[in-house]
Parts: sequence; C-alpha cells; structure tokens
Amino acid sequence: MNINQKILNQLNHNQISAIKFIAQIADNHSVKAFLVGGVVRDIFLNHKIHDIDIAVESDPNRMFDSLNQSENFQIVSMSEFGVVKGVYDGIEIDIAMTRKEAYPAPGSLPNVSLKTEIDLDLIRRDFSINALAVSINSKTWGEVIDVNNSLEDLQNGVIKILHPKSFIDDPTRIFRAIKYSYRLNMNISKFSFGKMYESLNHVNLLSGKRIANELLLIFQEEDFEKILNHKIMSLIFEQLDLHLSKTTKNENFENIRDICREDENMWWVFISFYFNHLDRAKLVSKLDLNSRVNKAIEAFTRIELMDPDSNKSDIYMSLKGISQNVLEISKILLQQKCVIQISIFETIIEHLKVILDGNSILELGVAEGPEIGKILHSLTMEIIEKGPISVQAQKDFVKSLIP
Repeated sequence: MNINQKILNQLNHNQISAIKFIAQIADNHSVKAFLVGGVVRDIFLNHKIHDIDIAVESDPNRMFDSLNQSENFQIVSMSEFGVVKGVYDGIEIDIAMTRKEAYPAPGSLPNVSLKTEIDLDLIRRDFSINALAVSINSKTWGEVIDVNNSLEDLQNGVIKILHPKSFIDDPTRIFRAIKYSYRLNMNISKFSFGKMYESLNHVNLLSGKRIANELLLIFQEEDFEKILNHKIMSLIFEQLDLHLSKTTKNENFENIRDICREDENMWWVFISFYFNHLDRAKLVSKLDLNSRVNKAIEAFTRIELMDPDSNKSDIYMSLKGISQNVLEISKILLQQKCVIQISIFETIIEHLKVILDGNSILELGVAEGPEIGKILHSLTMEIIEKGPISVQAQKDFVKSLIP
C-alpha cells in the first residue's frame, strides 16, 4: 500500500518539506528512513499532525554532519540511544535509530539493541495502532510497512498489545491504553483489557518519575476527567494508596492551561486539586516531585484551608510569598471564599506602604537586634488593618511600642 496522497493531504507544506529534507539526507547516505508511530496512525485517522517521528536503520551520527551543515536544521539534542531531536524551519522532528528492546525485569527500563531492521523495531512498540511505518526514501516514498495487522485494528477502532507480557514489561502502557482509548475514541480489546487488569500490581514497580510523567500527560488530555473515572485508573490509585476526591473537569480548563504553559509546575498544583488534601504530601513523595512543586502544592493547600473568618492580617500572613501563578490557579479552582480572600490580599499588596525601615526605627531609639523586625511586623499589621497612615503616624505607632 502506498499513501503518498494521504501524506500530501494530511501534512502541511512545512512538515512535508522537513520530512523530505531528512529523506534526501538518508538517500545520500544509503540509509532506510521511515515515518513511524503516532504520525502514521494519525495520517490514517485523518487527525491533525503534531509530532513527526522518523526511524532510520542506521546510526543517526552517519547523517549528523549533513544535518548540522544545513542552515534550516538545528540540532537540539542527541541521546546515547541514537535519538536526534531537531527543528527544521520551525518543525520539530525526532530521528531515532531502529531498535530492539528486552526488559530485564517487570517495570524496568529496557535494554536496547540498536541498528535493527524496521520490522523488529515495530514489534517492540506498545500497541498495534502505533506500530506502523511509512518509507520516506525517494524510491519507496509512501510505502506502508505493517507487520502487526495494525491497519485492521485502526479500521476497527481497537487498541491491542503486541504480546501477552506487554503490560508487565512496561506498566506505563496501562496509562497509555486508557489515554488513547478516549483520545482516539477506540476500544481496548478484550484480551488486552484482561492482561491490563492482571498487570495492575506491577504499577508499583515503576519509579515515581515514570508514573508522574504518565499522570502529567493524562491531565493535559481534553477528556482527562473521563480517563480519571475509568475503573482501571481507580484501581491504579488504590495500588498507589492515593485517593481522588473529585473527577470533574473545570469549566475554565483553557485558562488553567495558559497558566501551566507559563509555569509547568502549575500542572501539579492543578493535579493536586483532584486529590484529598491529606494525600497531597503522599503524592509528592510517591512521585518524587521536586521541592518547587512541593512548595507550590503546599501553598495551594494553605489557601484552600484558610479560615473563612480570617482578618486582613491573617490573610496577608497566610498568602505572603505565594507565587502569582499559584494565586491565579487558586482563583480558578477554589471556592468563592478563597477567591475573595485572594482579592483582599491583592488589594492589601497594592496599597500597603510601610514607609519606615530598619534605620528609621533605629533613629527612634530602638536598640539594634531582633526587636527591629518585630516592630516592623507590628507596624505592617497595623497598616493592613487600619489602612494607609502618614509617616508621622507610623513613627508615633513605633514609639508607642518602645518600653
């Protein structure tokens, strides 16, 4: 089967130019090159193409000089496993060496054998629908390689694993199977679902970082709330001793996305919202999240649990030092009482003018030492509660605190 016309219909001009650029270099080095994985799947499904993955039956280093010499192609990174990430005229491309994989233990990262034939590369993949390749060499451009009955499964809308131990070898595939089933509106085959259920206890063998990555990807899906409500996801969270407290998609999801694009750590604040506040520290620990994420989640929880009867001083002290992004995402996610308290805090910050400083207080007769900080704090609280006061009134207040 040749899908030249489908490629021309589905990809934009820049994407096709980028692929043909790589294809020309592959031809020049007598290297077989293929579109693989999601890009091929999405061409057949008539979906918009975002990511371009190319597999080559060679070490990409053979092509490195040619890639590097092009004014239009910038190499972003190269990995020890023979993956070159680059950008051609604004189009991101991953070029990977074909490979075989063997898993030394359930849930472990695989041992990789490089420079294999494309057929063997395709049978190592997660699901049949992601195990298609299309040649991009000039003589065979558009020819489809299907060694797993992938086209039949695509036509039938079925997600299938490629071998019975697939979920045991790599339990992250459990997350991905559910994610793809909703994104692509497909069913997981009965056999694959059974193997997924049998393999649930292997999720605990994954590192926290690998689980974190899969959750992060799920929460960026349009239908993430449906994924969370899937029975298998509930069982996964039970395995991790984590408990979802809600699964409803926020109506302002696009606004949340905008904040998260500005600061990726905010995704974890958003994710933490879906867990009981008592489980959030456990979430950070189990998923090995960094200290910045932990600080942001703690700040978010502090806002959520604030006493609704807090006075201005309490609000200021509770919210002082919390990043603007945490405040913004809290205004979207949390109840109206929290929104009001954040608004009060922002008004305080806007109008707070403590004119005196440490030197001014020294001049008023206060001895140097920790007492200065205490007096400045008291002065700040006075201004917050009573509103702006003159320089003289601030001095008089300080004097009233001096024994």
